[in-house]
Amino acid sequence: MKKRWFWMVAIVVVAIGVGVWVSAPDTPPVVKTTVLTPSLVEQTVSCNGVVEAADGVGVFAPVSCYIQEIRVTAGQRVKKGDVLAVVDKDATYAETGDVPTQVLLAGMDEALTAPDDGIVVEVSAEVGKMLPFGTPCALLVRPCDLRVHVAIREKDLRVLKEGMRVRISGDGLEQAAYDGVLSEIAYTATTGSSATIVAGVVTPDEGVADDSFRLGLSAKATVITSVTEAGYLVPYEAVLADEEGSYIYVLENGVARLKRVEEAIQVSQGLLLADSDFAGVSIVLEPEKVAGDGATVMEAAS
Repeated sequence: MKKRWFWMVAIVVVAIGVGVWVSAPDTPPVVKTTVLTPSLVEQTVSCNGVVEAADGVGVFAPVSCYIQEIRVTAGQRVKKGDVLAVVDKDATYAETGDVPTQVLLAGMDEALTAPDDGIVVEVSAEVGKMLPFGTPCALLVRPCDLRVHVAIREKDLRVLKEGMRVRISGDGLEQAAYDGVLSEIAYTATTGSSATIVAGVVTPDEGVADDSFRLGLSAKATVITSVTEAGYLVPYEAVLADEEGSYIYVLENGVARLKRVEEAIQVSQGLLLADSDFAGVSIVLEPEKVAGDGATVMEAAS
């Protein structure tokens, strides 16, 4: 008898618990939100490229001469005034009987020095051998000579123009981005295995190329093709679509209200809305968590 009462009480307790659980209201989902404020939006095109040298500076001796010592190697960074090579005047005097050459030789410095800061990209001089007049003992690339040679996709040619501003970035570069300009677009195209591309040249602004710009490094050029008038940018993550078109959820006192997006400009970051009614509106960035129009949600702590 006692066992029967025990099981009857247990069944009643479980039934009450299930009823309470079923009737309890669902906990509203926690969603991320953002407030729409006016902002300028850039349209951009990205191109991949490589850091290369547009030109170089040769370091020459004023006469043909023998080289006694070489103090640099290809790839080495040098400062203005650093000694690159040393001339063997005695060996050169003994080799030549040309009086004008000997006069020039007597007046020249034994040291051949770097005319500017730069990177040694080639060393032509050899120890114990004659360096012919007109042949540089070394070739330097200065920071102002560095460029980014980029590959422009065929589909992007219609929007790119020489003179457009560019942001240069890369995993090997110290700063997040460097300013520059699209200085050249080639007139010929190259057809590869997968696409047709046109070569372009991006020139960093004067003085921005630092020591992290190394020849051969990969880099990305983000070309700013236009800046859209001020509007209200809705990230693509906040936009959903159905058979009637695109829509977003606007948060009003903890309730998600479905709002249709009637007129918008598609930009790389999202949809740009011109309607001033969106000023200061809070929108849901995780619309997939919302059950539907009028659903209760909780705003995530910022």
